Amino acid sequence: VARLPIYFHIEKTGGTSLVLYLLSLLSDTDEQVSLVQRTRSEDNIFDTELRASNLLCPGSAMFLTTVFVDNAESFTTFPKPLKDSSEEAWRGCRLATSHQGQALQTIVRADMARVGVPDRQFVSLGMFRDPVQFEQAAWRSELFMYHADRKSLGWGTLSESKFGTRISRDSLADFGDHSEFAKAMTDVHCANNRDNNYQTKKLIDDMWWKFQERMDKGTDAIDALYAEAVDIAVDRVSNLAWVGLTHRFQESTCMLAYVLRKSPQSTQDTNYDRGGLIAEAYRGNHPHSGSSFEGEMSRQLKKTLYECNSMDTLLVKKASERFEGDLKAMEEALDKHIAEGTKVDSAGFDKEELDPAPYKKCLEDAKEHRRSGTKELAAKS
Repeated sequence: VARLPIYFHIEKTGGTSLVLYLLSLLSDTDEQVSLVQRTRSEDNIFDTELRASNLLCPGSAMFLTTVFVDNAESFTTFPKPLKDSSEEAWRGCRLATSHQGQALQTIVRADMARVGVPDRQFVSLGMFRDPVQFEQAAWRSELFMYHADRKSLGWGTLSESKFGTRISRDSLADFGDHSEFAKAMTDVHCANNRDNNYQTKKLIDDMWWKFQERMDKGTDAIDALYAEAVDIAVDRVSNLAWVGLTHRFQESTCMLAYVLRKSPQSTQDTNYDRGGLIAEAYRGNHPHSGSSFEGEMSRQLKKTLYECNSMDTLLVKKASERFEGDLKAMEEALDKHIAEGTKVDSAGFDKEELDPAPYKKCLEDAKEHRRSGTKELAAKS
């Protein structure tokens, strides 16, 4: 049974572009390639079609949390059956993903067992973002996933207030010390302890509710509770087959292609530019594709946000250390294969790219892209 890539899509980390990159790597037929291109270039949701083409697995989604069957409310057991599930679909699908954390593995395993498919070996993938940049991106998206914050701010749910109406266009990109952003972060987001540390909570979403219960009861010191929770999250990062970083996206995709033994693709052709697909009035909510920079901020406000997201700060630090170690090991392995004129070792996937040269070139191009971006940012400053 083929190994199965499974990606925990944490909102606002560049995950949609990453899923499109993954689907490009995993597409075999002209029909699949065409469908991925439509997904990238049209303002529409093609999850049903992607599942039907066997690119996405049952229940998987690019923009949503895990999708269960239409009559899910009639099932009393958990996990509930997944949308478009069948033995054939589970044997042939290429990617399991949704806006879900560790719980996705449990849900996928249960559904495969339900239809009689042997447990496919997971190739677990995760991408993480600097906590300050994460909060800026969340703000531009009107804190859509911060339900407690939106309630405290009086914004209501997305179904109650139209997206693009809660933050003025001027405030979307204002991250100054006296901005609307700074006030919301310090007075609401960092005060309620429910929506902060979002990346850590997502990664341990199968058990975070237990920590939240203890927090609400007030029986544990917050620092001790956070230390216990982030230890679990850090262990899970160490067990991922691939770790990516939003601000190192180009190199991350090279490493991802290498892990899956697929010929690297151009991120210029695969990135998702949401801002280019929607009305001009809403482009401030989706400012760019291919750049993690969200805007200038004072050191003091950054310090406040790092402390407010102390678990995420440690998590991303550990993810960065893992990233650097994996990158170094990859470069050393490629240099060795090129010097000796040998192929890259197989990783057990179908239709593998074992020539080290494309991976080497991908990293060289990624590093040049990073150097160019650094120079451009310095020039703007």
